[in-house]
Order: sequence, then structure tokens, then C-alpha cells
Amino acid sequence: MGRGAIVQASWLAFLAILLAAGAVPAATDFPNKPVNLVIGFAAGGETDIVVRAMNEELGKRLGVPAVVLNKPGSGGLVGAEFVAKSKPDGYNLLVLSLSHVLRQAGDPTMTVNVPKDFEPICRFVTQPIVLVVQGDSQFKTVENLIDFGKQNVNKLNFGSPGVGSVGHFSGELFKAETKATFKHVPFNGSAPSITALMGGHIDFLVTALPALGGKVASGDLRILASFADKRLSEMKDVPTMIEKGFPQARMAGWFGFVAPAGTPKDVLEKLGQAFQGTIKDPKIVETVQKMAFNEAYLSAGELSTHIKSELALFSKIAKEEGIVIK
Repeated sequence: MGRGAIVQASWLAFLAILLAAGAVPAATDFPNKPVNLVIGFAAGGETDIVVRAMNEELGKRLGVPAVVLNKPGSGGLVGAEFVAKSKPDGYNLLVLSLSHVLRQAGDPTMTVNVPKDFEPICRFVTQPIVLVVQGDSQFKTVENLIDFGKQNVNKLNFGSPGVGSVGHFSGELFKAETKATFKHVPFNGSAPSITALMGGHIDFLVTALPALGGKVASGDLRILASFADKRLSEMKDVPTMIEKGFPQARMAGWFGFVAPAGTPKDVLEKLGQAFQGTIKDPKIVETVQKMAFNEAYLSAGELSTHIKSELALFSKIAKEEGIVIK
């Protein structure tokens, strides 16, 4: 055997050892087993519901089942830690949401660093953020609410599902942009905060539209404004905060998918293609719209930029408003 052949044989043997040890993930046959979509919240919540709307179609495009795996706890952090520590082979993916970014913005000791510990795959959907009051509230327009908040310091209370939640940061953004003053009242989840609003225990909520269910249509609650870029197609009579003269009061909840840092590029590309085809499928678009979500695909690179932008914005708000998540 010549020297070249000996070197080649040695290299092949070395590579085989690495592959056997899992040091170099083999991606050529990916995927060859189910892919887990890890959700950091309990089954039945809005994250769980919207992901289950697309996992079957995703599985068809991948050629293996896409399995929803709920790992609730610590505001989504348990699921994030699980995926961050998983083998970077594409089989455990995190359903990343704005909640994870907000947690990092308000928690300097957070055990997961979103931009560093994950490889973006894509964004899936957004959910409109709206300002809502009781159906028979004295505030008929968002201007009424803002004017009262300016003239009566801390007389009004706004509720949220908890400290550091999307609702909390949304309310603080509203306060910062309008220069009005309101007290924050955190609850243990969306349902209790909505119940408190309907009972007159708080004055308003800034929350994701899907959380309201049918309570707007029933007249129990009334939406004064949205934080969207343009009027919502399902609520064309609701003005945006931009229209009201607050161009920075823009916000939307969102969900996307990420893999552990170090996942091979070709694995990410295969996942990205399957996700894009699924998210853009007309049946999936229609399904999520019925849930009050909007299809809002972003590529891996676009999602990476979006995450960094969101983290910078809400870290600033957390610092200015003294938001500390423990």
C-alpha cells in the first residue's frame, strides 16, 4: 500500500471514529427519526395550539413526524434550556417566542442567551397586540385614556399576565411613548388578568389579541387601539397607535423556530426549506388566521436580525422602567 493510500485509510478510520462518537454529526441522511418541536409552555396554550396547527404538514415535508414536546416551566425557560443543551443535530428544536427575548431583557442572570445559544431557522407567525378596556368603560377612545393618565398620575391600573410578560412590556412601551402614568398590576397568566378587567379591578390591558377569545365580539371588552403597523384586517375600525401620533408604539407577539448552536449548516437548510414550505402553505395560512394569528415568515438571517433588534429595544425599556424578572 502506497503512502497516499495509507494516509487516506487513516483519515477515513479517524472520521469513522468521530462519527461513531457523535463529534461530527452526519447530516446526509437527516432526518431519519422524529423531530421534536419543544414548547416551553403547557399544552392547550396559544403557543401549543398554533404550533399544532402546522406540525403534521411539517412532518410530511420532512418525511418524519414533527412531534410537539411540551416542557413548561419558568416562563418558557425550561424548554429553552433543554434545547440549548441538546445535541446540535436538528432533532430538538425550540419554539422561540418574544417571551424568551423579553425574559433575557429583564433578567441579567438568565441561563440561556438567545442570540448565542441558538441557530435561527425561521419566524412562523405574529399575533396582534391591542389595548383593551371593559365593555362599558368610561374611556371611549385611546386619547381619552392617555389624557386621563397624564392628568391623574398613577390613578389608572393596567394589568398583565405577569412581570416581564408581553403584556407587561407592551404596557410599559405604551406608557413610555405617551408620557402618561399608570400602575402595573401583574397577574398569574392571561385568564386572571382578563377576568380582573371584566370585573372592573383594573382599567385596561395591553395584550395579544388571541388571548381575548370572543369577549370583544360579546361586548364584554372593547379594543381602543392596536400596536400593529397598519389596521387589522379583522378589525378595520380599530385605529393603530401610529395613527394616533405614536410611531414608536409598535409591537407584535411572535413565534419562530431555532436549533441549538452548532447545528450543521446543511441540517439547518433542510429544516428551513421544510418550514418555509409549511408556513407558506395556503391551508396553514388560513388556519392560523382563524386563530387570530398572522403568517409572518422570516428567513434565518432575517430572524437573527429581528431577535437582536427586539432584544436591544426591550433591554432599553427594562432598564428605563426598572423591570427585573426573577
